[in-house]
Amino acid sequence: MLSQSPGSDGETGVGWSEILRCPDPARGRSLAANEQKLNTAWERRVQGVALVSAVIAGVVAVAAGIAAKPVPWWLAPPLGLLVGGLWYGLSTRKLRRRRRILAQPFPPEWEAVLQKEIPFFRALEPAEQVDFRRQIQVFLGEKRITGIRTELDTTARVLTAASAVIPIFGFPEWKWDQIREVLIYPERFAEDFSMGDGHRTLGMVGTGAMDGMMILARPDLLQGFRNPGDKRNVGLHEFAHLVDKSDGTIDGVPEARLEREAVRPWLDLMRRKMLEIERGDSDINPYALTNEAEFFAVTSEYFFERPGVMQRKHPELYAMLERIFRQKLGARALRISKEVLAGGKRFGRNSPCPCGSGNKFKRCCLKKV
Repeated sequence: MLSQSPGSDGETGVGWSEILRCPDPARGRSLAANEQKLNTAWERRVQGVALVSAVIAGVVAVAAGIAAKPVPWWLAPPLGLLVGGLWYGLSTRKLRRRRRILAQPFPPEWEAVLQKEIPFFRALEPAEQVDFRRQIQVFLGEKRITGIRTELDTTARVLTAASAVIPIFGFPEWKWDQIREVLIYPERFAEDFSMGDGHRTLGMVGTGAMDGMMILARPDLLQGFRNPGDKRNVGLHEFAHLVDKSDGTIDGVPEARLEREAVRPWLDLMRRKMLEIERGDSDINPYALTNEAEFFAVTSEYFFERPGVMQRKHPELYAMLERIFRQKLGARALRISKEVLAGGKRFGRNSPCPCGSGNKFKRCCLKKV
């Protein structure tokens, strides 16, 4: 959970035509090849497990049919094939659904949000951007994002998905099994989920009856991406909690992402850094002092928004977060900093729409963004 404490402060190498239309056939084939390579390990594993399970189910059905003699023996093999086929179909349902999602073209209005709002995306290499887009498609295709007393527009949906993708971009096989729905509130809220003046909660990961759900305050979600220099981003914060929860507990120690021998050094480092914050000798958001879970989420915001600054000011902390998230942002830090300073790609209302439709931006994707 992220709350606002009293007194606290609230060059990409690929062009639009290349991204959306890819006029160079060789370049297009290269991007297509990259797309085909993504998630193949996961697909092979799902198909392999489904096939083995189907064979076992079929054999059991045949054995049961012969032993119990509810059907003539000559019907047992077809029955086994039928049971195995049904089992395989059920086991690969999610895989088929994902393939249908990824078979759809990436919407140009989503691309406009990525290019305008997300320095992390703009700093990626072209092949990495292909992967990022696919993961955005999967998240938006498999998870519900619901506006509560607020209109849910393209920007809020894509920024929510980007908040999920950025922390796990180093885990190609990651599956967001911990979340099924994200609720977007029009303003900050209280811990009992009520809205009104004076409430300070920006985001929350649900527990108990709300398990599998997340709440984000829309103004703070947008501000997190539009002011990337402040090292604060509620979307990244809350999804970092879910990375922490990958071992079953939100406690600031993502043991599923850390080798056993690294757990003690990480705990010691957290305590030392928290003491620095208490003494006023740190630029880390003091909200990190709440507990170890909040320390992990707060420093994750810092890591993804200003990796170069963290690497320079907190090299040990940077190295540990790089190890946890399996993302070497040091090499990308300069590009991210340049994108933060440059801001997103801007389009005038009368500019040609970047989707390549030939219409003016105001008559095309601007309405969707």
